[in-house]
Amino acid sequence: MPLLPATALVLCGALMTRIQDTALNIANPALMADFGLPAATVAWISLAPMLMSASLLTIFGRLADLRGRRNLYAAGIVIFGGGSVLCALSPSFAVLIVARIVQGLGGALMGANSMAYLIEIYPPTRRGFVVGLWEAGIATGSGIGPILGGAVIEASGWQGSFGMILPMAIAMAVAVPFAMKEPVRAPGSPRFDLAGAMLFGVGVASFLFALTRASVEPWGSPVVVGSLALSVVCVVLFVRVEGLVESPMIDLRMFQSLTFTSGNLAKIAGYLPFSAHGFLLPFYLKEVLALPPTGIGSILVALPVGMFAATLISGPLSDRIGTRVLAPAGLVVQAIGCVILAIASPEMGINAPMAGLLLGGLGIGAFIAPNDSAILGATPRDRIGVANGIMGVSRTAGLLLGVAVGGAGLSARVVANGGQFLPAFHDVYWFIAVVAFAGVLLATVRDRRPA
Repeated sequence: MPLLPATALVLCGALMTRIQDTALNIANPALMADFGLPAATVAWISLAPMLMSASLLTIFGRLADLRGRRNLYAAGIVIFGGGSVLCALSPSFAVLIVARIVQGLGGALMGANSMAYLIEIYPPTRRGFVVGLWEAGIATGSGIGPILGGAVIEASGWQGSFGMILPMAIAMAVAVPFAMKEPVRAPGSPRFDLAGAMLFGVGVASFLFALTRASVEPWGSPVVVGSLALSVVCVVLFVRVEGLVESPMIDLRMFQSLTFTSGNLAKIAGYLPFSAHGFLLPFYLKEVLALPPTGIGSILVALPVGMFAATLISGPLSDRIGTRVLAPAGLVVQAIGCVILAIASPEMGINAPMAGLLLGGLGIGAFIAPNDSAILGATPRDRIGVANGIMGVSRTAGLLLGVAVGGAGLSARVVANGGQFLPAFHDVYWFIAVVAFAGVLLATVRDRRPA
């Protein structure tokens, strides 16, 4: 099977979805002005598809494990591209949210069948290379999106940020039959566990929704508590159902692997600081250093730049020397960056935030490929799609927790410090540093067999 065309097509999918998502950060002010809505409401343009995608990743991953990936990936491209057209033509904010949910559905179909597809067609000895290449594609899209989006939005308004990816989606849809070949699967696939899939999807959606709301209202609020309670009920029922069906959606024995379980927990702990950086640092740069928006943007780019550089190296390196040292070492670097931010002061100027962000990007970039490679190495080949979906849920949980901890923590500590921003910022970052070091410990836990 030719690897280059398939690899290029899958990486284009990563680029397209990340360009779309990150370009919207530039479009938010225009959307607020056009629809006359506050920032908290406009944020759902990003949150709605994220919740949809994370809730469905594992379900589509299992479906692809049973039925194949190419057709589902092609459907994802078409749905994502169609959603972009609906977004660009949306006459109201409500229609725009629905269109973004459609994009989230397409993104889930693509995401569930991207890295998992590459893992299937590449030999196990190149697993780290595949993960690193995939993450580098995401980092590249994250860097291109704001730049391209800013130029397009300035020329054609926020609608252009959605229309600009349509040519890419059309080209990809046309290329799928030629570039992607379906690996041979055993005949007589088991039945799809629909009941388990529904319980899992609702449970994940309610849990992630609770994390989303926790960034803007107290953890004890009825919405947050109710969503968490629904999530717990779904988990209990899900475990019971999975023990009764012949072919469960998730084989719960996967969690008996220390590598699989601790690797996913480490993923949450690693992505929490990564997300918190993007949320908290703009406040520091504006309130403490009084930088203009252009200056803030030029400093924040250190995070994806560091991530991109590290992912290109850590993936192939983990294939050569293994994952046991690289994954925790990456989180050590990230944790050091958090400590620097926890002691940042006006006297340090931009040096402290630049160093903290660069180390944060290098650390998470060095961690992702070996950690994901270890998780996938501990997963049976016929469950790769499920494992990829669970990893996606862990990643999203970490990202949402980073915003929740950053938002709620900063607000609470500002009040506790008598309205002073800098001591509150330091308090929050000391807590984030503790989480980062906890991630280091989790990343060291592995099964006895080599990963």
